[in-house]
Amino acid sequence: MRNVKSGVLPGIIGATGTISNSFRKYKGNIPRKHEVKELQKTAILGTAHILQKVLMQCTIYSTLKLTI
Repeated sequence: MRNVKSGVLPGIIGATGTISNSFRKYKGNIPRKHEVKELQKTAILGTAHILQKVLMQCTIYSTLKLTI
């Protein structure tokens, strides 16, 4: 991917979908239209996916530890 412009957006969407005060101000810098609700949903689903992976690994580890 050459000749692609990139930048940093100083707004934050937290793991639970919370938005920093500065996010709405900088939202206009994102190309294409994005709804805030969609971005929050993406953050929450990403967090849920990470938690699911971690908890599954902990469960597998605990099961193996008990059988040994």
